[in-house]
Amino acid sequence: MSDDEYVPLVERTREPESRVHEELTRRARERLITIIRFALDQQSSVLSRRKKALEKLMMKIGRSEVLLHQSSTDSDMAKPEKVEQYFFLKGGTVNVLTYIKILMADMYRYEDEREWTGKKLNSKIGDPSDWNRAFEKIQDVLITEGLLWEMEWADEGGIIQFVPLESEAMEEMDEKVQALAEKEPWGDALKGYNAAFERYLNGDFDDTLVTKLYNSIEEVLQTICVDLEGWTDDRDRSHGYYLDLLNEHDVYDANGITAPELNQLLDSLEKMVSKVGNDRKQRHAYHDRAYCTLLIHQVGAYLYFLISRYDDYKN
Repeated sequence: MSDDEYVPLVERTREPESRVHEELTRRARERLITIIRFALDQQSSVLSRRKKALEKLMMKIGRSEVLLHQSSTDSDMAKPEKVEQYFFLKGGTVNVLTYIKILMADMYRYEDEREWTGKKLNSKIGDPSDWNRAFEKIQDVLITEGLLWEMEWADEGGIIQFVPLESEAMEEMDEKVQALAEKEPWGDALKGYNAAFERYLNGDFDDTLVTKLYNSIEEVLQTICVDLEGWTDDRDRSHGYYLDLLNEHDVYDANGITAPELNQLLDSLEKMVSKVGNDRKQRHAYHDRAYCTLLIHQVGAYLYFLISRYDDYKN
């Protein structure tokens, strides 16, 4: 075997990993604790504030959930920075996000008469700009680490809240699509999907992301109908034309799915696209992210359906 043909064992045994996560990853935890600690270091009475936030968390979730992963020497609340360190790295996702929310609420107060888009965050201590930067950095972690959580301004009871992005099983679906992309002939056809995902992780929730997703749908349909089966040599038709060809050749028969039903799905996706694109200057980024999360998940599921149904048809 030549050097060009050699594939290391680690590559041959590697399973595709999802680029999105419902639970905090190790790297996300390390980034978050670094952000929080930098903001805290700019404040006075750091230890007492950590201790106060941890005690409030214990009242919400119980003492054992906070101290579960501590060693016997580090579980003393006289060392809240040690407790915080272990908790950030080992605590449950919801519990860690709750701690961040409690800590920030303790450090800031709102001017209640203002709308959230214009609120000034007032701190009794330190420089408010330190926490403004912390908010931006936390949001960046959520986006770039592919965490299926969003940080929103809270109307009451604190200054922020964390909410899950509604996209059931997106993590599993991305793994399946990546596995398909590693097989011939789907690598090129799924480049648009992967490029859209990279934009998503970079926080680019725009029309380019949407275009790349739709290009990937067209490429998969053309790969099947033109390149693999030769049912047509026309690569300039609408998706409906290619779906009709799949239907005519009984690709859907065993699954009870028809071309009109698939067209309805694409129509619903097109409506979602308009929500992402329209009046973006009047929208906030987290709204765009929520729409793009759902869009990527649905397109990924749609691509996986098309390819898996075609594989069933061929076999």
